Amino acid sequence: MSRRMYLVGNGASLKKTNLDILAGKPSMGVNQIHKHYDKTIWRPTHYVRVDFPAFDPDDWKTNIMIHVGNDEQCLLWDAYRAGADRYDGNFEYIYDGIGDFPNVRYIPRCKHHYLRQGEWHSICTGMGSILTMAIWAVELGFDELVLVGCDAKFTNPKEDHFTEDYYQKWDESYAERNNQNIKTAHKIIGEKCPVPVLDATVDGTLTIYPKVRLEDL
Repeated sequence: MSRRMYLVGNGASLKKTNLDILAGKPSMGVNQIHKHYDKTIWRPTHYVRVDFPAFDPDDWKTNIMIHVGNDEQCLLWDAYRAGADRYDGNFEYIYDGIGDFPNVRYIPRCKHHYLRQGEWHSICTGMGSILTMAIWAVELGFDELVLVGCDAKFTNPKEDHFTEDYYQKWDESYAERNNQNIKTAHKIIGEKCPVPVLDATVDGTLTIYPKVRLEDL
C-alpha cells in the first residue's frame, strides 16, 4: 500500500474543496492555511513556512504558534527560531523567534532563494512553498503526492486565495513573480520528483499531472 501525502495549497479552489475528507490523513499545509480552519475540521499533520513577505509581514509569531501548538510537524525557516539580522529590509520585522520545539525542524533558506532559482535538492526554498513541500514529503518517505488547492494561477491577491484577506498588502510584481515561480516549481517537480504526483485541485490550471477527484481517492 502506498504512503500518500496530500499537499494543500492556499488557492481559491479550497472554497470548493471538501477538506474534511483529509481529516486524519497525512497532509501538509503552508503559510496562512490557518485562516481556513473555521471552514473545516481538517488540520494538516505537517506544516511548512520558509517565506516572509516583507511588504505584508502579518503577525507571523502568533500564526506559526497555531501550528506548533497543534502538534503539526513543522518545517520552518531558521530565522523563526531566534530572529535574523536585517538584510536589505527583508528581515526587519523578525526581531526574535519562537525558540525550539520537539515538533519543529528549522532549515536555512537555500542558495537559490534570493536568486529566484530552484533545483530538486534537500531542501530547496527557491521557488515557493510547493517545491519545498514536495521535497520534504519525499524525504519523509511518502511515495505518492496529491495536490489540493494548488490553482497555479495568480492575478489578484483578493481572488487568488481561499479568503480575500489572505494578504493585506502586496507589491506591483506580485502576479508576474508568483506565476513565474509556480511555473518553474512545477516544472522541477514534474521532471525530478521520484514518486507519482496527482492533481486533485478543483478546476486547477496545471496540465502536467494526472487529474483525480479527492472524493475518489
